Amino acid sequence: MPLNYESFFIDLKTEQNDVLHLKRIYKEGLKDDELKKLPSILLIHGSVENGRIFYSINRKGFGSYLSQNGFDVFVADLRGKGESTPKVNSTSNFGQTEYILEDLPAFANKVREIKGQFPTYWAAHSWGGVMIPPFMLRFPQIAEATKKMVFFGSKRRIRTKGIERLLKIDLVWNLIGKISSSTLGYFPNTKFSFGTDNETKGFIKESNKWIYEDNWICKDKFDYQSSFQDLKQKNRYFPPTLHIAAAKDTILGNPNDVKLLMEEIDNDKDEFWLLSKSNQNLHDYDHNNMLTHKDAINDHFPKILEWLIN
Repeated sequence: MPLNYESFFIDLKTEQNDVLHLKRIYKEGLKDDELKKLPSILLIHGSVENGRIFYSINRKGFGSYLSQNGFDVFVADLRGKGESTPKVNSTSNFGQTEYILEDLPAFANKVREIKGQFPTYWAAHSWGGVMIPPFMLRFPQIAEATKKMVFFGSKRRIRTKGIERLLKIDLVWNLIGKISSSTLGYFPNTKFSFGTDNETKGFIKESNKWIYEDNWICKDKFDYQSSFQDLKQKNRYFPPTLHIAAAKDTILGNPNDVKLLMEEIDNDKDEFWLLSKSNQNLHDYDHNNMLTHKDAINDHFPKILEWLIN
């Protein structure tokens, strides 16, 4: 069935005149009242990428699949990424703290403006799933409005060892990222064929702290680690989350590191899935093709849909 693709733009009113892009995808031919009743889901991409990891104009991808199956899908382009403007550059003065405290609330409020309520569901790829839990802690009214979440290959700490970690994380992301952002004012990682979008100096600094350190603390000193512990002790609600890892995702979302994030959040209602042939999947997927592979639509996407709505 044909899909409608609409773009919304959110003016953050910053010194750099940052404007966020939000893509909406839904079935064609729906009346306004029918569209209003569809459950909403907000999709958040990870680092060095943009919202196109979730959809394509030829109806491929997780976002397009959900749209074809009765969801009102919203896909975010974080500040400086995708169709958001201006693109990350040497004067970009933001990082993951601004994503968490400013961008994510702006997207959630835009969905509420359109739908009359905050997103019912959330999903994320990679580092997007690292930023959403802290965001939910800081904005509990949005957490309470969320039924379920799905994270694909999301890890905070990388404890996996080996040559791939040495090259991709220690050398490229940490060392070259720091040197480039210090000298150029940002990390032009696309020149190293490391993703589709560049990263800011602030993001490199903040994300590296979270990757290497056991403590999970924001630059404004908010302690997420202790906040999650307090949440559990007080038996307060936090959205059930499906943590998905892929068998061939050896470093960017290694299954063991994905489990580490799951353990930090420590929600008894969370689940962990490993996409692998040994678990009756069609393929041993990797970090990106768990979302982009042509067979995903007939393999794990239907199972994820079933988990979301049940």
